[in-house]
Amino acid sequence: MRIISFDEKSGELVLKVEDEDDLWLLHNIIEKDDEVYAKTTREINLGNESVRKSMYIGIKVDKVEFQPFTNRIRIHGTIIYHPEKYEEYGFLGSHHTINVKTSDEIKIKKDRWQKYIIKQIEKSCGKSERILIISIDDEEVAAGVLRSYGLEIIFEMQLKIPGKREAEVREEKIDKELREISNKIMEIINRRGIKILVISGISYMREKLTERILEDLKVLKEKPKIISEDTSNGGIRGLHETIKRESIIKALKKIKMIEDTKIIGEYLQMLIRKPSIAIYGINDVYNASKIGIIKTLLISNRKLKTYDEERKKIEEIIENVEKYGGEIRIISDESEAGKELNSIGGIAAILRYNVSNSFKQEYKSV
Repeated sequence: MRIISFDEKSGELVLKVEDEDDLWLLHNIIEKDDEVYAKTTREINLGNESVRKSMYIGIKVDKVEFQPFTNRIRIHGTIIYHPEKYEEYGFLGSHHTINVKTSDEIKIKKDRWQKYIIKQIEKSCGKSERILIISIDDEEVAAGVLRSYGLEIIFEMQLKIPGKREAEVREEKIDKELREISNKIMEIINRRGIKILVISGISYMREKLTERILEDLKVLKEKPKIISEDTSNGGIRGLHETIKRESIIKALKKIKMIEDTKIIGEYLQMLIRKPSIAIYGINDVYNASKIGIIKTLLISNRKLKTYDEERKKIEEIIENVEKYGGEIRIISDESEAGKELNSIGGIAAILRYNVSNSFKQEYKSV
């Protein structure tokens, strides 16, 4: 993401979308009744025929649609601005959808920009490192690209390898399978511009695959950094196991999804070992926010996009956490961390200090 201009007084922010992960962030920060301006196309009726014309249009947002692991978001709303030369077509007030993809420029206007949103945007500025994880055992293999909001599964394969009694046939089959896997990995590295390659799995298969990949990488001028990690599973289970490993968390600590995995893991441990500083559920989090004791607010993007009777409470929670200098973390629904958070209601908090077990009763009327 790149900030082109920001006028806090008018509430106008102009952004350049540089990465697919930026689209997930836009999906979270654009809200109902915001104004969005961008280049788009609109159908014009010319008597006997209709043609699509490119033009700069502004809409008042009704809803935003985002399909994970795609290269665009769809912003639906009603037209509030169009070029003067199209006035005769009566576009104002009509429904329109703006499609935003990477490399597009977009202007967003809000009545008020909350601090945590600006921080999220600033943190996303600059290209993120492309990371590919592959996990293998003697039965299956899977590969996925680590995105800021989840793990995009690129492929998974079942491996049909003979037993150890057929040693010669087994080695031939392993070699053939590893060549095929390595070819797939090389194609992904070239197409996706992978900078870090994490290879995980059971020792023997992981080591053999690493050898094969290192041999194939010799032809590349720019080679990705390779990280090896021992896991008890291969395949998709192995991918998720890899992300939770402490060594991977340390090595990839600047990646948002890894940060989210770490903090949700820490929160769940606190819930067991120090329940007096870990709370969840909108009522407890709301009460804690009012007296300024929230250190870190954890909220899933599904919860953040709530527009039911809880919406006002969520807005107040965010305002209170900002007011008292707490941290706000949006956790993606697409990640394992987000699924764990949603399983306890989609909103939780780590407190600055211990509170009594009677927290609910004590602050019920606060």
